[in-house]
Amino acid sequence: MDIWFYVGIGLILWAIKDLLMGYTYLWEPVVRDEDPWTYWTVLLVWFVIGAGTVIWSLGYV
Repeated sequence: MDIWFYVGIGLILWAIKDLLMGYTYLWEPVVRDEDPWTYWTVLLVWFVIGAGTVIWSLGYV
């Protein structure tokens, strides 16, 4: 495992924390109740990048 595996795990953990807290940061705080489309889009992007980084670092791609 290289550093990118841990970067991917960190991104996934960050997305899980944001999911539990109900807000995330892009350029400014994005709250789930105030702007759900942006919130879910940002969370989806974090999950996809994190999972892709882990999969790539393990050599499956």
